[in-house]
Amino acid sequence: MNASAPLVAICIPSGDMVHADFAASLAALCLDPGARCAIVNNKGSLITVGRNNCIAAAQTINASHALFLDSDMIFPRDTLKRLLAHDKDMVGALYAARRPPFQAIGVAWDDASESGGLRRMKIMPTGCLLIRLDVFAQLPKPWFCERVEGEKIVGEDVYFCERAAAAGIEIWQDTALSREIGHVGEKVFKLTDSA
Repeated sequence: MNASAPLVAICIPSGDMVHADFAASLAALCLDPGARCAIVNNKGSLITVGRNNCIAAAQTINASHALFLDSDMIFPRDTLKRLLAHDKDMVGALYAARRPPFQAIGVAWDDASESGGLRRMKIMPTGCLLIRLDVFAQLPKPWFCERVEGEKIVGEDVYFCERAAAAGIEIWQDTALSREIGHVGEKVFKLTDSA
């Protein structure tokens, strides 16, 4: 472990259990040479509470960054190293939704193009997102909150990204990492699925 490396709080909001594939990815990430990280887990049923509590804990340990990794994600062992290398306030990976139509979660700026492996985003999902802790000092609490628009519930990641962008904070997608991230889903298999 490199003592001069930034201390990153690996923030994991979860229920009582995590996926085995996630646990294997997390173990590999934490063993990657040069990584200096502290695992912060907040168990509960409300994702907004979990995310806010994770950041409060990251502030308590004086972490320089928070890396949100949701417990239904799989990722390369060098994910943290790659995201830190971009030296951005907010940078992460897009991934597919777990249910049809399996579209990518996130919204790019209309004129955004890939440059140097990065693309500027309006909205990034928080399942694999590195955020400098300084960002949270610029935003009022609660940092993560859902809101209702008519019959639609707007998620906590959209809420957070909108407020960060309004404060002038740029949000970035690592396009290569996005192709390597997995979102663990569930499927019921029947005999009709067999060949």
